[in-house]
Amino acid sequence: MASRFFSGDLMSETPPSRDYHHGDLRRALVAAGLEILERDGVEGLSLRAVARQAQVSHNAPYHHFADKAELLAAVAAAGFDALSESIAHQVAAAPAGSLLDGLRGVGRGYLQFAAARPAVFRLMFRPELTRPAEHPLLKEAEARAFGLLVSQVAGCQQSGDLPGADPLPPAAMCWSMVHGLAVLRVEQVLDETPLGDLPFEQLAAMAVEAAIRGVRGSMH
Repeated sequence: MASRFFSGDLMSETPPSRDYHHGDLRRALVAAGLEILERDGVEGLSLRAVARQAQVSHNAPYHHFADKAELLAAVAAAGFDALSESIAHQVAAAPAGSLLDGLRGVGRGYLQFAAARPAVFRLMFRPELTRPAEHPLLKEAEARAFGLLVSQVAGCQQSGDLPGADPLPPAAMCWSMVHGLAVLRVEQVLDETPLGDLPFEQLAAMAVEAAIRGVRGSMH
């Protein structure tokens, strides 16, 4: 019996603990959660799973997350921050002085993120799992991402490239158009239709242009 309890298989279930500082441990656990999510899906994400991935004791996550819902909210918040980075990168790559190209960059960054990280994107928009109303950090991360779109729309309005003075309605229109295509890609619905034969980059560019044309035409 002794050999069974001290077998290599059993001992491997308790990974060696790493020496994380308090803030670093939380970041490491969230990073582990993102890795698990992309590898195994949300079904594989748990406090014990992130502890194993981060190579800390199974009790360590409870210093930062009371339950799985808090962990999911933190991972989703990290997803929104990564989305913001994707958007900001595309906006920065737009030609200097072209505000509409900056707005196009918002759409490209959004769609590129969704296509590259579908599991994370899917979790970000699962409020029944992440409970954003109960987690201020998640709501703040969402607001930062949406704020990038709003600021670009506002800039286009101020320059006269888009009509109106309130950026929220046109921002909602642009988001709806781009998000719809993102969901069709993430859920692999496009592959079930003749649209699946079209390059996604082409569909993305068309969706972004359609959103801008729609705003310019409907807000007069």
